[in-house]
Amino acid sequence: MALDGARGARDEESREKKKKKKRRKKEEEEEGEEEEEGAEAGGSPSAATMGDGDAGGRGLAGARPRGTERPSAVHGRLVLAFAVCIVALLAVTALAVLLSLRFDGCGPGAPGGAPGLPARGGNASLPGPARRDPQAGGEASTPGAPAARPPSDAERERERERGPEREPEREHPWTHLRLPGHLKPLHYNLMLTAFMDNFTFSGEVNVEIACTNRTRYVVLHASRVAVDKVQLAEDRAAGAVPVAGFFLYPQTQVLVVVLNRSLDAHRNYNLKVVYSALIENELLGFFRSSYVLHGERRFLGVTQFSPTHARKAFPCFDEPIYKATFKISIKHQATYLSLSNMPVETSVFEEDGWVTDHFSQTPLMSTYYLAWAICNFTYRETTTKSGVAVRLYARPDAIRRGSGDYALHITKRLIEFYEDYFKVPYSLPKLDLLAVPKHPYAAMENWGLSIFVEQRILLDPSVSSISYLLDVTMVIVHEICHQWFGDLVTPVWWEDVWLKEGFAHYFEFVGTDYLYPGWNMEKQRFLTDVLHEVMLLDGLASSHPVSQEVLQATDIDRVFDWIAYKKGAALIRMLANFMGHSVFQRGLQDYLTIHKYGNAARNDLWNTLSEALKRNGKFVNIQEVMDQWTLQMGYPVITILGNLTAENRIIITQQHFIYDISAKTKALQLQNNSYLWQIPLTIVVGNRSHVSSEAIIWVSNKSEHHRITLDKGSWLLGNINQTGYFRVNYDLRNWRLLIDQLIRNHQVLSVSNRAGLIDDAFSLARAGYLPQHIPLEIIRYLSEEKDFLPWHAASRALYPLDKLLDRMEKYNVFNEYILKQVAKTYIKLGWPKNNFNGSLVQASYQHEELRREVIMLACSFGNKHCHQQASTLISDWISSNRNRIPLNVRDIVYCTGVSLLDEDVWEFIWMKFHSSTAVSEKKILLEALTCSDDRNLLNRLLNLSLNSEVVLDQDAIDVIIHVARNPHGRDLAWKFFRDKWKILNTRYGEALFMNSKLISGVTEFLNTEGELKELKNFMKTYDGVAAASFLRAVETVEANVRWKALYQDELFQWLGKALRH
Repeated sequence: MALDGARGARDEESREKKKKKKRRKKEEEEEGEEEEEGAEAGGSPSAATMGDGDAGGRGLAGARPRGTERPSAVHGRLVLAFAVCIVALLAVTALAVLLSLRFDGCGPGAPGGAPGLPARGGNASLPGPARRDPQAGGEASTPGAPAARPPSDAERERERERGPEREPEREHPWTHLRLPGHLKPLHYNLMLTAFMDNFTFSGEVNVEIACTNRTRYVVLHASRVAVDKVQLAEDRAAGAVPVAGFFLYPQTQVLVVVLNRSLDAHRNYNLKVVYSALIENELLGFFRSSYVLHGERRFLGVTQFSPTHARKAFPCFDEPIYKATFKISIKHQATYLSLSNMPVETSVFEEDGWVTDHFSQTPLMSTYYLAWAICNFTYRETTTKSGVAVRLYARPDAIRRGSGDYALHITKRLIEFYEDYFKVPYSLPKLDLLAVPKHPYAAMENWGLSIFVEQRILLDPSVSSISYLLDVTMVIVHEICHQWFGDLVTPVWWEDVWLKEGFAHYFEFVGTDYLYPGWNMEKQRFLTDVLHEVMLLDGLASSHPVSQEVLQATDIDRVFDWIAYKKGAALIRMLANFMGHSVFQRGLQDYLTIHKYGNAARNDLWNTLSEALKRNGKFVNIQEVMDQWTLQMGYPVITILGNLTAENRIIITQQHFIYDISAKTKALQLQNNSYLWQIPLTIVVGNRSHVSSEAIIWVSNKSEHHRITLDKGSWLLGNINQTGYFRVNYDLRNWRLLIDQLIRNHQVLSVSNRAGLIDDAFSLARAGYLPQHIPLEIIRYLSEEKDFLPWHAASRALYPLDKLLDRMEKYNVFNEYILKQVAKTYIKLGWPKNNFNGSLVQASYQHEELRREVIMLACSFGNKHCHQQASTLISDWISSNRNRIPLNVRDIVYCTGVSLLDEDVWEFIWMKFHSSTAVSEKKILLEALTCSDDRNLLNRLLNLSLNSEVVLDQDAIDVIIHVARNPHGRDLAWKFFRDKWKILNTRYGEALFMNSKLISGVTEFLNTEGELKELKNFMKTYDGVAAASFLRAVETVEANVRWKALYQDELFQWLGKALRH
């Protein structure tokens, strides 16, 4: 456009010279009237003042200037003025052309910068303007980092004026959270060279893109990379597409390529970007980790791209909807090996000690589960029945000890299980499991290359407890499930992240039941580990729906929380139970088959499951039911009341359950909302010896009347086995009958129902729906309880109550009451005598977990025998340097010993932590150090936690949280958190879960007015990140303070009376 404008000015100048020559000739022949054209050419302020007063404001047209000068002199001045104008026009035109080829953008923070435009240079650390190489055609390059500016307002206006021949683009398409959508990646060729000696890498990515709408901008994600060169081409015949410039826009983490012409819709192009970056010493993107082997520190490079960090390793379309195929090549020193999602196709060795591994092409996949690693690990391998090669890579010493054998064995079995359950084969030729020392999460499900932190995959049978084995098992089950839910079928957008995380979390229990059928994980352990835990979080007014809008970048991190994982899993379990498990399974098979290698949203799942029900003769609109559970926050409490005026009739009501009613009135989104759910309420009627068959009532109104035959002395029980995601309350008469049933013959109720009653009662009392003594009366029956699950539910319910009371003068009253309930079972079960090997795990799980739970309660609440036994065991270890402590209670003994004994024991545990090479042992040794009563030692540990050479980054958070749980260290951890917030936020701010886990862990048991004030004052000074986590923390502490003000006296009065009788 600018070039066309300059050529027009030169043509105009030529025409004016011809006109001037003609005018001169005409003026010599006559002194009469001057031509209008000549008058226009001579129009100037000085000429205007010489106009005749009779002109009537008509200007110079039709009037000849009169004066003493000759006409030829007048015309000479007019011509000179005209020439000056032409020269000025040419200069302006030339400047416009220059500016169109060279972009010098000003950022919002720069002096004089326009709001919303990127800073000069695009990357503040590497400034310098991008220059267009006139020899390169479609290439823009710079020796440093890219720089450009977005088009000016005038340039955008000219684009609009061009009319309807092009698709209108959004202004500033790089400023939006989502990519513009004009382009779609089809295939990536990614070539990397990793320099492990200085922790840098260079890359070249070639992306085949399809243009769906005409556009002059290529916008894709890139962050913290230095872009050296950008080229764009259509095909060999059409050649290069001219690139005017490019710039990085850090606010939305994108690279913007500005073109001299628009890309045409329905055409394919190839984008080439050459770049370089650091192998960061952090936890996201392409980062480095290390370990020590034979006294030598060794390094490795590994990736963590979920949810939005692939852009830190290569420019890409970093949204889950943009699936493409990938061909990766990695060049590295021959002393290392490289891994990626697919197997190595060829390796090219060079004379200088480098090798390039070329990996096979992937299927269609999203960027967030692309992966690679560069390490010098060794491996063990196996093969599934269907021919999938499974390898586990880890440190050479861990492989040599066999620490990865358990994980390798169960992974083979799990792939076979999922292939049979889903009726969809595993989609890749191999699956590698990589155990790394440092990682932000327990694991990441990268397709074909799943990465685990060592503590969640390596298991040494000689030092690992049953509970540790269970943790490792469930993490592996979770990640293998993701190879189908997440990798093969991917959510369209992050608002439905629960579609992958909820399913993987639910199948943790289904898959573990396959491996260990006697453990009853889905029917029992799911309640305490998922349902009860997430209902605590979802009972806050600051909670959110499981499907929530993602409108800005910070929202993406926020959706990865226990609501997505655990509530998602609980809703899936509820759905499976009211559909019937076999119908549900067939629906999932259809869902995966229809959407494999693609993306799906929640409505796709609902439609498929509705069809499965329809084929089974049931007509239920799954979407209508489940939208209320996924699009509304929280959950209901059902209240069942006997109708005193009408025989055999009950009243069933539903309302939104909130722990702190005052918080509900403060939350604007809840004030005018009358939440309703369609609730599948299962119900039974029972008496001392008999329970009726189960009936289901769909409750959809605020209040409903139902007819049920209810004899005198009979009780009602709702939400059988807690398959539904809601709580159930009753009138006090019914609670009394249920308590009486538990004390007289608790086995009339199933194990799951007993656990459910305990958790509901404690939570209802905490929220003020029940008198405080009802849950404490319920647990009186525990002295006769022989099953693990009710004890586990009681232990988890007592824990937050204990933390509310543990710094109060009357705490001993509560302590004594709990010990009274525990004593009989503790004496009966005793302590374990021997360690267990793998062959005994299946038979001993329930019994040993029960024994462990009771010992933990006894030691935690101060049982003298328990304290003596723990002290004896740890003293024996110190004196003999031989650890005879039973594996399943080592963590309890370590913690109890550190809290009871002197500083020498702390130093002994600290020494063992440093010398141990077994990751499971290191974990419990580190946590034991937080149990000390010595505040100086706790402060020392807190300060050491931020030294990455001493405590791994991902473990430092656990240290701080465990100190906060210690009543002697709660205020120390809280002060440390505030003092070190900037350091902690810099380290963990971008990592999913970590900041929210830290904030919650440090604040959840603050319960005084002073601590609440400190929290609110801190929030006024901090920089505004993690706002949702801090709001949740404030609500939790306010609820703690409110509960103490309203209910602690009532609780202690009842406890005092109960202990006297």
